[in-house]
Amino acid sequence: MRTLAIDWADLEIAFRDAGTESYLDTESGEVLSIVDGFDDERDLRERLSRFPGRFSRIVPVDRAFTADVVARFLLTCRGPAKTKLGEAAAGPGGLSRFMAALREDKAASTSFSRFEQAQLLTTIETFLRGIGVSSKESAPGLELFEGLA
Repeated sequence: MRTLAIDWADLEIAFRDAGTESYLDTESGEVLSIVDGFDDERDLRERLSRFPGRFSRIVPVDRAFTADVVARFLLTCRGPAKTKLGEAAAGPGGLSRFMAALREDKAASTSFSRFEQAQLLTTIETFLRGIGVSSKESAPGLELFEGLA
């Protein structure tokens, strides 16, 4: 397994941004993000074509990832929050209603944000292992949401 210095913030952005074509350089740890029409698009595409085995495509998380995270999060909820959020998430349009219900409950929103962040980091770590890469630095902690509840 190759150990690289990886910028976790760049990697997270690549996993969250469905509008960008992103790759991880498996030799340097650099995240290459291609945005159609940007000045560096041609240079990046040439770099990818010169070294095709060096870059691994990053597939951004999607609505299915979010729906799965919501379902797993609901299993951790208790009391009135579980009932309210569970009812909101049920049926067609449930994801939108769930997110709206979260906005009304700061504590639940903070808990969900931490939970979702942890799930994303697990997804990223699975991706890295799958391409035979490990990071010199550990994944960032979830302190971003400390004190928000």
